[in-house]
Amino acid sequence: MIRITPVNPHDVQALDFIERVYTESFPMDERRDFDEVVRLLRENDDFAIVLLRDEETPVGFISYWPWSDFTYLEHFAIDSRCRGAGYGATAMTELLRQTGKPAVLEVEKPDDELSQRRIRFYQRLGFVLSPRPYTQPPYSPDRHPLELRLMSYGEIDLDQTFDLVVTRIHNRVYGVE
Repeated sequence: MIRITPVNPHDVQALDFIERVYTESFPMDERRDFDEVVRLLRENDDFAIVLLRDEETPVGFISYWPWSDFTYLEHFAIDSRCRGAGYGATAMTELLRQTGKPAVLEVEKPDDELSQRRIRFYQRLGFVLSPRPYTQPPYSPDRHPLELRLMSYGEIDLDQTFDLVVTRIHNRVYGVE
């Protein structure tokens, strides 16, 4: 049974676990410095992190931006020691149920087997891959932009709202005007 627990910026034990999984799971260009993650958690009401637990054992995390009309899922990772046990699908399904609104996330372009496998994972959960090109802005001046794709879940027509969704993500998440 997966438990989803909100993380506060003073929960050092949870944040230490999340930082380790975050830095192991995402290359430098796909993440912000962890001090910035903690600052966002402390200062930005639009940003949230949940710790994923099996009983009391932490197994992963999801960071996201729960806006009124859709949720932007920024980072989602299961500890490498716990992958393949069904935690990811169970946790994502439960978070989507709890938020109760459409969701959008970024994925790598389907250029290799690993990227295709990640996309299929989200498709099994009901996400739809947009064919439109999407560029993730760099998290900081020393990082690079990335050519990615967006996936959507629920009652959101990404074909119709693509430009509005991208503008919101770029403005609020990446600080790009």
